Amino acid sequence: MKRLAITLALALTGCAASGPTPNAGGADAPVLRIVAEPDANGRRPVAVDVVRVADPALAGRLAGLDAAGWFRDREALSAEAGNRIAIASWEMVPGQSVLLHSLPPFATPPIQTLVYALYGAPGTHRQALDGAGALDVRLGRDTFTVAPLTEGTP
Repeated sequence: MKRLAITLALALTGCAASGPTPNAGGADAPVLRIVAEPDANGRRPVAVDVVRVADPALAGRLAGLDAAGWFRDREALSAEAGNRIAIASWEMVPGQSVLLHSLPPFATPPIQTLVYALYGAPGTHRQALDGAGALDVRLGRDTFTVAPLTEGTP
């Protein structure tokens, strides 16, 4: 229920709770940008989850899931993982962009961040980066990319 409230707040306001994300630059530096291209997912909304994981075994397990498996099992996985996982969720529409300067606080420094995007097209639709650095997520027509977000990135 708490995660649902955070998800709803993020979706409605486009910003998260205050507090810097470890290893993501200064408090005013962006920590996450999501840009949905106008033709993203064949011009249909895309569910996006940014999942920060603090446990190596759990990170390995999640890295084996495709987006369809993640979205199907995320409630059970989240309950099982407890405080070893933090999830932020959005429903992006084509042409929408979100720029966040913070994410919900996470007590343990993440060892890996995974991004899942639920596309209608077949594919894994999962990207993973080490640590908790700032992310630049680009949602395209049939797939997406994730790269480190650097200051001054357009």
